[in-house]
Amino acid sequence: VASFFFIGLMSMMIPLCHVFGGLIAVCLFMGLFDGCFICIMAPIAFELVGAQDVSQAIGFLLGLMSVPMTVGPPIAGLLHDHLGTYDVAFYLAGIPPLIGGAVLCFIPWVHERQKLKER
Repeated sequence: VASFFFIGLMSMMIPLCHVFGGLIAVCLFMGLFDGCFICIMAPIAFELVGAQDVSQAIGFLLGLMSVPMTVGPPIAGLLHDHLGTYDVAFYLAGIPPLIGGAVLCFIPWVHERQKLKER
């Protein structure tokens, strides 16, 4: 959850980097947290859907991740054409991971609630 949250935060910090060293630091942290997210994606999918459906869940997650990666750059280009800067595109790119991190915070609560209903 923290890695997903920090991916969004680092995306939003890119326009705030006015020196090259700051951009390198933000990119290093973003790469670290992205690597952590990719590593924990399979265990999270396993916890949510079980051993039988984990391969289908990972495929579904990767398929959903491909949509914004494909559509995002042209939208960022359109925003740049209309606004003259990429800053808004970076800020907008950081919002979904922040929301996703907030939603992921509720998963343990929902999981515990389901266990209580089963008892």
